[in-house]
Amino acid sequence: MNNNYILHQGDTREIINQMIINNEFVDMIFTSPPYYNNRKNYSGNADGEIGSISADEYADWFLTFTEKFLQVLKINGSFFLNINDKIHNGVVHPVIDELKYKMRKQGWFLVAKPYIWFKKSAMPHNCKYRTIDRYEYIFHFSNSNKPNFYAGNCRVPHSKVSIKRYETPVTTMDSRDGKYNKSKKTLHKDGGFPHNVIIANLESNSSILHPAPFPVELVEWFIKIGSLENDIVLDPFCGSSSTGIASLKHNRKYIGIDIIDFNVDFSKKRLDHFLKTKETYIPKNMFNEYNIDDKFYKQKGKHLLNL
Repeated sequence: MNNNYILHQGDTREIINQMIINNEFVDMIFTSPPYYNNRKNYSGNADGEIGSISADEYADWFLTFTEKFLQVLKINGSFFLNINDKIHNGVVHPVIDELKYKMRKQGWFLVAKPYIWFKKSAMPHNCKYRTIDRYEYIFHFSNSNKPNFYAGNCRVPHSKVSIKRYETPVTTMDSRDGKYNKSKKTLHKDGGFPHNVIIANLESNSSILHPAPFPVELVEWFIKIGSLENDIVLDPFCGSSSTGIASLKHNRKYIGIDIIDFNVDFSKKRLDHFLKTKETYIPKNMFNEYNIDDKFYKQKGKHLLNL
């Protein structure tokens, strides 16, 4: 790969197969795959007629990808999966539970409770049986029960309560013998450990030409906690390469794969623009200069969901 990133256009499974043959392994994976729907028309055509997979068939379909992820991920590497529940016929479909169970059988370790992406704003709805949905999951899988994990990279400021509490000796319990002791503790100078709720807005910048992008600030948090500088981060459904922007911002190398040639072309222009200007987004008034078709996703028949 070049000094910063590489992009591939084609079937993710075939491309990862070639990466494995070439001994090109990655330190971390972050992705949000195509979401499920009731249509059964995932064709894989490069013309944009992608559609989506039914929830009943989704787990088995996605396992054909996670099998390859497991092979290309370095030992103790992390796979962060952003995925949400599916409401089907008025109830929550058990597809996520099915997927987690089958991934465990495949050899994955689910090493933590799900991280919660809490959205500062959310799409309204008028369903009288459910409240407004304000969060999505990010699941942390690994090929090891002791993955590389750098929580210190995401420390948060100490609360006023903690600062006050640690001014006097604190009672703690030894985790080995269960005995209590009371001593003066010192708070870490860089802050406390992060929790598992990440607050980030929906991506609202209109220059992101993709129907379902996640915000760069969300990915940044996982990039910092799951990798180190110069590590290689893979997004196997890269879309507009928000994962790539987050990776480059924090001095990681990036590999993006997408089946849609438009996504790969847009990603290259966006990543090159970032490397040149350090701007996360390409200004819309520069689309003509970059020869970007801002009508691509508005054309009839392009059923691209989260690719």
